[in-house]
Amino acid sequence: MLYRFIKLISLASVHTFYRRISSQHLEQIPNKGPIIFVCNHPNTMIDPLLVGTTCKRKLFFFAKATLFNNTFINWILKNLQLVPVYRKQDDPSKANKNTDTFEKGYQILEEDGAFLIFPEGISTGDRKLSKIKTGAARIGFGAMVRNNWELNINIVPVGLSYSNAIKFKSNVIIRYGKAIQLKLFEEEYKHDEINCVNQLTTQIQTALSKLTTNVNDLESEEIVSALELIYKKELMIDLGLDIKNKSDDFSATKGLVAGVEWYFKNRPSKVEEFKQMLKKYQDNLDLLELKDEFLNPSTKSLGIIQRAKIITYIILGFPIYLYGLINNLIPYKLPRWLAKKLAGSKSEIATTKLVTGIGAFVIYYFIEILFFAIYTNNVLYTTLYSLSLVPSGNFVLSYIYQIRKYRQHLRFLTVFYQKRNIVYQIIEERQKLIKYINEAKDEYMRIEKINSKEKI
Repeated sequence: MLYRFIKLISLASVHTFYRRISSQHLEQIPNKGPIIFVCNHPNTMIDPLLVGTTCKRKLFFFAKATLFNNTFINWILKNLQLVPVYRKQDDPSKANKNTDTFEKGYQILEEDGAFLIFPEGISTGDRKLSKIKTGAARIGFGAMVRNNWELNINIVPVGLSYSNAIKFKSNVIIRYGKAIQLKLFEEEYKHDEINCVNQLTTQIQTALSKLTTNVNDLESEEIVSALELIYKKELMIDLGLDIKNKSDDFSATKGLVAGVEWYFKNRPSKVEEFKQMLKKYQDNLDLLELKDEFLNPSTKSLGIIQRAKIITYIILGFPIYLYGLINNLIPYKLPRWLAKKLAGSKSEIATTKLVTGIGAFVIYYFIEILFFAIYTNNVLYTTLYSLSLVPSGNFVLSYIYQIRKYRQHLRFLTVFYQKRNIVYQIIEERQKLIKYINEAKDEYMRIEKINSKEKI
């Protein structure tokens, strides 16, 4: 009962926090039988919420034991089907307690259940897949051995990709990979247990790498992010990909990551030259307080009718915006302030925002509704007021987005007419950047094509 209730709350929460959640290849999840889901771990408690709310199987979750230190929280987490994992980095003396963890894993699988484990063991908040540990493979093979290889255990890799893991109203893609059948490893495991565990772990690592936008280091991440901003749309059009298709979008990002890492390894001087060009361009944009999208030739300018619609929306929507702002400002701002104070690392920011946000909105809404009920002493009015709180809050976000977008548009027009020569200079810098990137892309694709032929 508690699990179902929390799942509903979690579903509502993550869909509120993120603008778009795309689940791909759900058909690859077996409908029945024991499953071990293995997932990358960029965003602490948000990650299990996303998998748990999109996966069609009821899940147990393996989580670090430090979360279970409080007696009350321990009771809640266990009722939510969380299983403690004792990590050496947390307390080396308790690593031997994982015997109970493995036992619980065996029981879940023997009962045709499913559990989620994060084999990296850590959450960094970056688009980087750390070297995974052997726990998932050892639990899986342990259960197979204990049951004479009669269980049909599958390991399903899951890749989480965030457009911005810590930003409110960003996007996330959940990609489910092809199931790995442990029965296929029987003879190999009987021949060499350790080697077989390592081979399966490597296979899981490879699968997760294919399902995620894995960037090796921060320097590469910065360039990839810049290319996503100024070039990805053009790249997708050039390659005949659908801009609105999330699978195509993911493929384009993977291509950018691969290209950037190749250049870091094989053409470091060109990378340095590009970084200087990019910095100059970004500095000039920041100086004029402009965004790249307004200099992109593919960006359509607003016509008279569109401007009229936006202005009408701004004028007519202002009373609703004001109403929503009054009722939602404090619980909206409070989680952001608390995240800055409480989040110990980048990977904990989104979780802190989400958890404190749920508490803040529930408490604040309760107080608002209570005072409104006392003041009006009318059930109908109180009910209508209660039902208006969430929609009016969502309207505020939409209204602010439109205001900012139109303000940027006006900002660009103002700068263009006042500082036309500088704008033309920045546009020229952008064209040089795009030309440089296209030449680099052509070189990379030419070499990759040659390498592919040689491998054949």
